[in-house]
Amino acid sequence: MVARPVLEELADQLRDTVHLAVRDGDSVLYLDKLPGSRGAEMRSRIGPRMPLTRTGVGMALLLDSAPEWRDLYLAETPAEPGRVHPEDVDAFLARIREYAESGVAMDLEDNEPGIRCVAAPIRDATGAIAGAISVSATRPYMPAARMRGLNRVVGRAARQVSAGLGHR
Repeated sequence: MVARPVLEELADQLRDTVHLAVRDGDSVLYLDKLPGSRGAEMRSRIGPRMPLTRTGVGMALLLDSAPEWRDLYLAETPAEPGRVHPEDVDAFLARIREYAESGVAMDLEDNEPGIRCVAAPIRDATGAIAGAISVSATRPYMPAARMRGLNRVVGRAARQVSAGLGHR
């Protein structure tokens, strides 16, 4: 596997949980997970699907899919009265636009309370997003400053995997 050595290097270097995922329809499918060494257990598992708009890897998988952002966000929001406010949708759209510009997405406890993540897309030889990688940790190990610093690290790792798939 092209990605595995890069994932292992990230996990060893950072001591945090590292994921590899792909898009499967309107969901994220986790293909690999290397648990961190800090003792935190996350609900992500290899095989089950997760929401695209609520996970770091999911948002990274969506960076080139602007026309889908609003509809996916609304579809993935629980159908409870008063649950979705227009400002929630606007805030999500502003965040993902920013992520698309930077090429790196962040999960700010969107999927799981106390868990934060930095994710970047993997591109194939055509330049299309073929997958995504992420680094996840509990809030104490993922303050905002560290997350900003990890943008470069995770982005570089995703580019390494992309190069292995023929992306230039």
